Amino acid sequence: MEQHHEKEQSGAQSHVLNGRANACYPAWFWLTVLDTLSYTGMRQNQLLHVRLCDVNLEEHWIDVIAAGSKNHREFRVPITSRLRPRLEMLVMRTQEADASPTEQLFNVNRFELRRKAQQGNASPEPMGVYPLRSFFHRLSRECRFAVSPHRFRHTVATNLMKSPDRNLQAVKRPLGHSSLRSTLEYIDQDIDSLRELLEQELWV
Repeated sequence: MEQHHEKEQSGAQSHVLNGRANACYPAWFWLTVLDTLSYTGMRQNQLLHVRLCDVNLEEHWIDVIAAGSKNHREFRVPITSRLRPRLEMLVMRTQEADASPTEQLFNVNRFELRRKAQQGNASPEPMGVYPLRSFFHRLSRECRFAVSPHRFRHTVATNLMKSPDRNLQAVKRPLGHSSLRSTLEYIDQDIDSLRELLEQELWV
């Protein structure tokens, strides 16, 4: 993706490949999607339901609304220092496109050249799951291994549990889980480490 981004910045990008739109463009947008999934652990449906008004860059958080959550719970995830620059760019470009505060933030239709040409001055169509699937299918082909939005949640949970002050409750919160059982399903651990963790956290 970084190669696509470099080409995009230099003006040498190829939005069209073999007569079809290249699903990796605009690269800056999809890098923002990847960073958001990487640093928040949110689900793809939660990502698609984030509105412009749900992002508070000053206080460094994103509201994940109930409409996009599997368990219909609303919660807040922090914006890390690594995520902030790309997210700030997306917010700025969305505002420059005259989007209202309640409009969908992660909407490639607002920025992809072909779609913009088709829409003219009209408000962009809401982005559904299809562009996400197309992007991850293309990314998987380029990486030569399967990449999916859901895998990022597993990675976030597992990496958080590797920290010295690991705590199931702390991991449960950013993932929006209502039970520790759900959190454990996302953690890749060997059985001995998992037993030690359960004894520590659940007072077994």
